[in-house]
Amino acid sequence: MATEPIPRPDQWHKPSWKRFAGIVALFALLGPLIGAIIPVMLSLGELPELMQIGSPLKAFGFIFAFGVVIAYVLGAPQALVTGLVMGFWHRRTGAISYWGAALCALAALGLRLGIVGLPHFGGREPLSLDTDDYLWLALGHLMAVLACAWLARRLFVPVRSSGDR
Repeated sequence: MATEPIPRPDQWHKPSWKRFAGIVALFALLGPLIGAIIPVMLSLGELPELMQIGSPLKAFGFIFAFGVVIAYVLGAPQALVTGLVMGFWHRRTGAISYWGAALCALAALGLRLGIVGLPHFGGREPLSLDTDDYLWLALGHLMAVLACAWLARRLFVPVRSSGDR
């Protein structure tokens, strides 16, 4: 019975543009959707006032739709930058780091807020955030990037057996 040879460490990782594109797409498309959980949860406190427009289902649908729009407006550029960095990092090293993804997402958020500021809706004043809201904004980014990194590690990083070390 012939056994498969154990791959050498330099054979574990084969750079692939398909994996790169998959990682970028995962972060860019799924990241803001996961990050939408934070604005939706914060908006649930407004549910009693919004129920005046109709049923609770309509009010919750409005909150969810508004939360998703806000998440994509606030998070899409950072998600794309983080996805590109993680894709190139995976292409170079074959790994996706939780720490690297979190630091990249927070750096992209800080860069975006420093250069562009908060988004304007319809030419009005920028979206106003209290001091605590910046904490929730950072936590939403961290939650989304860690979920995407976890998923990317499961989908795109080859599994190594314990005998490979």
